[in-house]
Amino acid sequence: MAKVYDIVERLKEGNKKPTVKIDEDHVYEISNSKNSALFIKGITEDKKIDDMERLDKIVEAGLGKEAKNYINSLELSMPAYNTIVNVIMAAISDMTLEEIEEIGEKEIKKFRK
Repeated sequence: MAKVYDIVERLKEGNKKPTVKIDEDHVYEISNSKNSALFIKGITEDKKIDDMERLDKIVEAGLGKEAKNYINSLELSMPAYNTIVNVIMAAISDMTLEEIEEIGEKEIKKFRK
């Protein structure tokens, strides 16, 4: 008899969307689907897009247009805005924010050498 792999519960749990809480009134689901990941990968590799446009596109792809507009209305510092982008990247990669930040620091150190 053939084996049956019942992954229903695992898929249900794995398909729950992570969220990011921007402030007390604004919590957004992070789109961590394969399509979103591929789209964001394309954005990060597109040499024709400048860095500011790239960040906005990542936020919109990960959180949606409404979230992007709200976040832009906050006039955050670049480090704060980068934290939001890092949260999206962490959710897509199924990593912690700290792991993503560590990878970013390593990349910055390589660039500075």
